[in-house]
Amino acid sequence: MSRTDLLMWIQRDGSSIVGRFLPLGARAELDGVIRDGRHEVDSDAYLMFVSIRALLRKGGMASCDSDREAGQIMALLNA
Repeated sequence: MSRTDLLMWIQRDGSSIVGRFLPLGARAELDGVIRDGRHEVDSDAYLMFVSIRALLRKGGMASCDSDREAGQIMALLNA
């Protein structure tokens, strides 16, 4: 799937990506960061980021590449 296709999918129905690809434990990790109180976190953006990253990894993208690509996609969504 191309970056453009993924961006269009997210813009049409981002909640389905989170619903289908959110890794187990992601919400618990987010809760821990929020409880810790040392970082400000946009919960929706975090859940979208880890879901996009999981989708990319499922497609065979390497860990470091999926982190970078998910970050770039999030930046484009927020531009």
